[in-house]
Amino acid sequence: MSTAELFLSPEEIEKFIRESKIAPQWFYGYPGRELGICPYVTFYVYHQPEDYMSVAGKFIDIWERFGRLVDEPIKKVFKSRTQVWLNAGDKRFPEDLRAEAKFLQDEFRTFYLMATDMESPDASPLWSYSARVCHVPQMGYSTLKLVFCYDWYEDGNQARWRDFVLDCIKSLRPEQAYMGYEVGNGGLSVMGAYESDVLERICADHFYGLDIDHPSSMGFHANDDEDGYVNPARLGAGVRSPTWCFMLSPVWQRKLGKPEHQIRVELADPRIKITAVPYPRNTRNPDGANGLWIELGDLDLYPVEDGVPDVLVKANRLIRPIRCDQLNLNTLDPWDGDPNPRFGYETSLRWMRRFDEDSDWPSAEQRRKPSPDEGGDATSKRQPLVPGGEPCPQAGWWSTLAQSGSRRRFEKGEVMPVIEGSSFGDTYWQQASGPKDEK
Repeated sequence: MSTAELFLSPEEIEKFIRESKIAPQWFYGYPGRELGICPYVTFYVYHQPEDYMSVAGKFIDIWERFGRLVDEPIKKVFKSRTQVWLNAGDKRFPEDLRAEAKFLQDEFRTFYLMATDMESPDASPLWSYSARVCHVPQMGYSTLKLVFCYDWYEDGNQARWRDFVLDCIKSLRPEQAYMGYEVGNGGLSVMGAYESDVLERICADHFYGLDIDHPSSMGFHANDDEDGYVNPARLGAGVRSPTWCFMLSPVWQRKLGKPEHQIRVELADPRIKITAVPYPRNTRNPDGANGLWIELGDLDLYPVEDGVPDVLVKANRLIRPIRCDQLNLNTLDPWDGDPNPRFGYETSLRWMRRFDEDSDWPSAEQRRKPSPDEGGDATSKRQPLVPGGEPCPQAGWWSTLAQSGSRRRFEKGEVMPVIEGSSFGDTYWQQASGPKDEK
C-alpha cells in the first residue's frame, strides 16, 4: 500500500469491526495481504546456548503434533537455510528438520520453522506455525507462535486445544506465554507489517480483548540479570497485560514477590482457572516454584461498548508491578506525515494501562459505561447480532443499520428479513429499545 493514503476509510473500518464482532478471522485488505483478527498462542522460552538443539527438538515435536490438528491444508513452508518460502510438498524443504537445526546451530544462525495455510505469508492465516530458535539466547527469547482457526475451536474443539496448549507448556516451560486475539500477523513476515500496525491501532479503540504480539521484536531482552541492562521496550523488562490466558512463571513470581498461594487468593474468581505446571529448580527458579497458567474466563474480544471487563481488571491489578508499560507495539517505527493511525509512545503507555482503574482508554466518554438506572446493562451481556434470513432468537424490538428507520418487533422464531440493495452491506439485526410508550 501507499503510506501516503488511508489504509481503511471510516466506512471500511465500521464494516471490519462489525464483521469481526460476529466472527473473527473475517479478512480484509490487499490481495496477498488480507488481514483479520485471529486467535493465537505464543510461548517465549528462555534458555542457554547449549540448549539450542533441545529447544529446536521440542519445537519440531510440537510442529508434528500441530499438523494433526490443522483442518486446512498447509500451503507455504519456510526453508530456514536459504530464507525462502516454498510451496508445501516442495522437495527442497528438508525432510530431517533436526539435521537442519544442527546445521544452523553449527553456522551460528537462527533456526526457523514456519508454515501457513495461506498462499502468502503476509496474509492473516486460519492456521500458522512460527518457531524461532535464537542463536544468541542471552539476547532474546526463542519463540513459538501458533495461530488457530476460530471456527474449528468453536466447533467443539475447545478441550482438545486446551490440552494441546498445556502439553506445549509442560514441554517448553516458557518464561512468558500469552493466548488470545490479535490482528493475525502469525509472526511469519514483515512485508505486511505496516498494514497490520495500522489495523492494530484501529482495532485497539474498539476491543479491550485485543492483544498485540510481535515475537521477533518483543522477544528481545538483552542482558537479563540482576545488575544488567534490560531494554524497557521489550518483554525482558516485564509481562504484557493479559487478555485471556497467560503464564506467570517462577521468574516473574519472584519479581512480583508473591508466592503461588497468595496469587490464587488474589485471583479467586469462579471465571478464573489456574493450572500449576512444575518448572525445574535452577538459578532462575531457586525455590522450585510452579509456573501458573492462568485462564481468564472465555475467549472474547470484549467490545468497548460493553464496558471494561472486570476479570481482566483483576488480573491486571495483580501483574501491574511487573508490567512492561513501555513495550514497543509497532513493528515499524512511525514517521511524520503518516495519515494512518499508529501507536506512539504516549498511546502505547495508555493502551498498556487500559485495565487500570484510572485509565481513560480509549476515551473518558467511552470508558464510562452507563449504570442500569441510566439505561446500562447490569449483566454486561452483549446484544446479539443476527444475520438477515435467520430466525429471531428472542421476541422483542430489533433494528438494522442496513436500513434507515428499520426498528420493528419480531416474535421468537420469526425469520428476520434481508435488506436488499443496501449501501451499508450485509444485513445484521440487533436488539433495540421499543417505543417510548411501551411498558
